[in-house]
Order: sequence, then C-alpha cells, then structure tokens
Amino acid sequence: MSLADRLVRPDLKDLPPVDLAGAPIPGTIRLDANENPYEPLAGGPTINRYPDPQPAPLRARMADLYGCQPDQLWVTRGSDDAIDLLCRAFLRPGEDRIVVVEPTFSAYAQFARIQGAKVDAARLTDDYVFDEQAVLDVCKQGIAPKLLFLCTPNNPTATPIDPDAVRRIAAALPDTLVIADEAYGEFADTTSLALEVGGNMVVLRTLSKAYGLAGARIGCAIADPEIIDWLARVSPPYPLPTPSIDAAMKALAPERMPVHQARIEKLLADRTGLAQQLRGVDEVRALYEGGSYLFLIVADPQDLARRLAAAGVKVRFRPNAAPGGVRVSIGTDAENRALLAVFGISAERPQGRRAAITRDTGETAIVVEVDLDADDPKRRIDTGIGFYDHMLDQIAGHGGFGLTLACTGDTHIDGHHSIEDVALALGEALDAAVGDRKGIGRFGFALPMDETSAEVLIDLSGRPFAKFDGDFSDEKVGDFPTQMTPHVFRSLADSMRAAIHVRVKGDNDHHKVEACFKAFGRALRQGLATAGGGGVPSTKGVL
Repeated sequence: MSLADRLVRPDLKDLPPVDLAGAPIPGTIRLDANENPYEPLAGGPTINRYPDPQPAPLRARMADLYGCQPDQLWVTRGSDDAIDLLCRAFLRPGEDRIVVVEPTFSAYAQFARIQGAKVDAARLTDDYVFDEQAVLDVCKQGIAPKLLFLCTPNNPTATPIDPDAVRRIAAALPDTLVIADEAYGEFADTTSLALEVGGNMVVLRTLSKAYGLAGARIGCAIADPEIIDWLARVSPPYPLPTPSIDAAMKALAPERMPVHQARIEKLLADRTGLAQQLRGVDEVRALYEGGSYLFLIVADPQDLARRLAAAGVKVRFRPNAAPGGVRVSIGTDAENRALLAVFGISAERPQGRRAAITRDTGETAIVVEVDLDADDPKRRIDTGIGFYDHMLDQIAGHGGFGLTLACTGDTHIDGHHSIEDVALALGEALDAAVGDRKGIGRFGFALPMDETSAEVLIDLSGRPFAKFDGDFSDEKVGDFPTQMTPHVFRSLADSMRAAIHVRVKGDNDHHKVEACFKAFGRALRQGLATAGGGGVPSTKGVL
C-alpha cells in the first residue's frame, strides 16, 4: 500500500474524483455545464464559462518555475488553500494530529482544528533558531502525526531551516507528511526542496509574495503524484477564477521574469538597509531578518502602536511570538521612509525616479523597468533581436540609468513590431520616471565614432516631435533592419513626449546606427541630470 493510501482518511477511500464538465474544447458546442450561453456584460468575453479546474498551461508553467513535473503539482487558491486541502484529505476528526513549530503561521493550526484534529507544537529556541531534535521529540510522542508543518523561512520570526534538517526529519518520520512551506522561498538563501519532492515530503509555494499576485490567490502544493491525486479529490470544483488564471500566466511570462528578479533583489537590499538602520534604535531590543520582512522585538509595543496609527502605518504585532514582537513588511522607498520616521529616523529621500511599464499587443508582450537614479545601474535586455539589445544597452549605458527590458514578439515574421513596440514602451517608462520634470537638465547633444558623426538634440519638454536626418545603404546591421532606426526615434519621441532631432553622417552603417543610439544615450544623460536645481527647467515656470 502506498504512503498516500496509508495516510488518507479511511472514510475517503471510496471518494471518486470530482465530476466536472472540464475546460472548453475548441471546435465543440458546450452544452454540458449549465452555463449562460450569452456574452457576459462584465469581466471579459469568457467569464460566462466555467474555467479549467487545473489549467494545463498554468500547471506546466508553475512546474517549470519550481523544477518539478506537472503531475507533482496542484494549483491552489494561494498556499493557504493547499494547507486546507492537506488537512481535509488526511486528518480524521478526533483521531489524528499535526505538529507545528511555534511561533509560526497560524493557518496550520487553524485548518487542523477546523478539521477536528489535535495540534501539538515544538518550539524554536529562545533566540528563534530551529531545533531539529525538539521537533523530532514532539513528533515521536504518541502516535505519529499525520502532518508536520515547517515554515522556511518562518513567518513571523524569519528563521531559516536547513534543507538537510528537513530531509533528515522526513527520513526519521516515514508515516508523516513533512510539509516545507516555502512561501518566501524566493527571498531565502537556502535551496528549494521542490526539486526533490516524493515519498513523504511536500512543498508549498505561492505567487503572492515574490510575483505580486496576492489578490489573484494562486499557489500550489508539490508532492508525489498519489498525494496530489488525493488533494484533487477533496478540492472544490472550479477553484481558480478565470481572471486569476490569466493574471498568473501574464505574470509568469518570460519577458516578466527579469523584472521579478530585479524587484526581489531590491527588496532584499532594502531589507538589509532597513535592518541596519533599525538595529541602531534604542527601543528595538532585537531584530531578525528573512523573507520579505523583518521581525522586531520592541520595548513598548503599545506606544509604538499609537505612533504607527498616528502616522497611518500598519504592521503586524505578534505578542504570541514574543512580548513586543512586530513583523514589518518591506515596502516601497516612500513606505520605508514613513516607517523609519515613526522610529525617529529621518531618512534622506532618494531621488528614486523609477517606473515599470507593461505593454501587451497582439504581436508583442513587453515589460520595461527603468531606474534613473540607481547607484549601480544594472542592465538586463532581451528583445529577441540581438543587435537591438546592444543598441538599447548603449542608450542605458551612456544614459547612466538602470534598465530591465524584455520582449516576446513575432520575430518569426520580422522584427518590425518588436522594435517599434519596445521603443514605445521604453519611451513611456522614461516619461513616467521623469515625472513632473522638475530639476532636470532638459536639453542634450553629440558624438563622433570613427569616420561617423552623430548629433542628437533632445528637449524633454513634454511636447513630442521627431526629426531624423541620415540614410543607410545596407538593409540590415546584424538582425536589425536599418530602416527602423528613424522609426525607433520617432516612437521614443512620441511616447517620451520629447523633441528628438537626430543627424548622422558616415560611411559604415554599423557605426552610423550605433552612433545614433550612443549619442541619444549621452543626450539623455544631460537631459535627465538633476544638478540644475529643483525647479521646472523653463522660463515660463511650466513645461
């Protein structure tokens, strides 16, 4: 008998799979689901149809993301839903028990108690270190627990758990499902266990944290396929709303992944910076960092709560974890400054001119993120057109700003749509990052390159205009059509709301195209510079 069959509730042994109409099949008439056949009046053209209970594309994409097979993964309504399904499938009321490691995420005990199961707890050490032996001691008292929940890193204390410790615990408890909750796994230094699920090990993941989809409620359980089969049998029908499925697929599209990675890196850097500043505050008695949050122990939580309320800043007080325990999520720069101000820290306001743009059309899907004031500007560019990537890198490199840009487009037809739409999206992102244009240099200039000279005049005035003076004899440079060069600058001018004049002369078309992009980057560097004071760069007082 398999582990899943041994552990599942005996009264569910004859429970059949859920009987559903399933996903619509193109080319068929769907009269099997008692749906309203007419186009809906809100929510999109397909919202009148039941969604696929487990959409294969999303299941496959998440399996790729976490390094498992699709039949090892069950998509759930956030990882909370996965916890509930595990309790429903395996816990008998009044007979079975789970073990948690307190203080930890309250949902484990909550769902087990709703199911009528007993909850036993081991504890972290006094300084919030995971105690492997203490967990095993509690698990080996009496009947084996059906479920052991290990949150890594732990919520709220930020405690990491060594993956080797999880492996040893799973080997020592062959009749217990050992569940590693990696909700904050993208922010952890440890290796995910999702790559090696099987036997009695289960991993939980979510798109709520690192991928910004808390409102969509998409997570998953990763386990042996026989365990996944039992989760499927106790799942509600059609658990995933169509808008959530669509949001998840868009968020996990290849062109979005570099931006997710950049944001994770920034949150981690901001977490470190906040921790350093708060450790110097007298009222903070102890501080632990992990995940996308900090866990503080403060001297007077009531006084802190009053000051936070007055400032309109919300955090989570966790007195069950420790007297004075407070969990603080890492926010935006402005939100972090507001938090620091409550602790009496006047953080210097960074210029922080950033913007992120997504642009989806029938031909392209693009994401752009720019950081005009990055101390160490990073550049990650992938348009599917190698020479164009190089040219965009020249713009950002010579412009002195951080750029993350990715495009999935119909380059199998030609590069036109990708080149044009990327220029429009980049211009829109630059325009948004510049904001009200106060303090910028506004104007900018020219450069020589071997036998070529390129002059770019730019006015970040908010009024679009484009003029290109130059021609090319070669049809392409690399995989980039030279005829698209004027088009790129016209698109940038339109979406940046800038006047851009380009003049280029020379003998080598490679040099001429590259000189245009480099000169544009240099012109941008001048125009975006903020050393000229804080006012609007116009004698009119307005642009």
